[in-house]
Amino acid sequence: MQRHEEELDKHKDEVEKHKDELDKHKEDIEKHEQDVEQHQKDVEKQKEDTKEEQNSEQPAKEKPPVEKPTKEQTKDQAPVKVGKVVYLTFDDGPHAVSKDILKLLKKYNAKATFFMLEPNMRNYPDAVKSMVKEGHTVGVHGVTHEVSKVYRSPASFVGEMNKAIDFIQKTTNVKTHLIRAPYGSKPYVTAPFKAAADKEKMILWDWNIDSTDWKLTNGAYVNQVIQQTKQFNKKEPLIVLMHEKPTTLANLEKILKYYKDNGYEMKALDEKMTPVQFK
Repeated sequence: MQRHEEELDKHKDEVEKHKDELDKHKEDIEKHEQDVEQHQKDVEKQKEDTKEEQNSEQPAKEKPPVEKPTKEQTKDQAPVKVGKVVYLTFDDGPHAVSKDILKLLKKYNAKATFFMLEPNMRNYPDAVKSMVKEGHTVGVHGVTHEVSKVYRSPASFVGEMNKAIDFIQKTTNVKTHLIRAPYGSKPYVTAPFKAAADKEKMILWDWNIDSTDWKLTNGAYVNQVIQQTKQFNKKEPLIVLMHEKPTTLANLEKILKYYKDNGYEMKALDEKMTPVQFK
């Protein structure tokens, strides 16, 4: 009888522990939803501000012409690869799942690009080393991933990127110039921010296939990627956005298998490529 009661108590403890984990998971989801909601509000505000600026500007014919790349600039850029080539990119890492993501990529002979946060790289420096060693491309995603901090000024933007770039160089001896702006370049990376990044020779990459894996944690993001790939008709490389998350890892093999079965070569981004950026 006493043993049975002890087992019941132990089971109750496990149930309580599981409830605590569920509560924490709910809190994480709620926080992320709040971040997204705030991001959407910021986007709307930026749109309104942009409209006001446009209304107060001179007529379009009086604006200075957009400078075209010189022959020297275009000569250094590699030709855009389209068709049966796809570029998988992962944001927000590294995390504990990074090594498992790398194992899957190796299994399918796939290369990828990782845009990472400096604090996470400090927590998992071995993962960063493995990415470089296995032929993947490493880039940076900043430090805080907080709109109020990273976009406080052009100086804060490039400062976060440089801090992450420096960590990669110290850890792997690789000097990367690839960056991805938190939440994408639009609307936050305005002309002054872009100019500051260009001055530091940073190469800004967005994406054109959004998995929304941060939201579709049940694996439905796989169909999102496949459908967008089938409908893709732009004359630019296919750039798939994903995140280093356990729920993404759980279904990643389906995406790798789809691309392999359909004749796609999965490659890492090259610094000589013309970057895909939001218009």
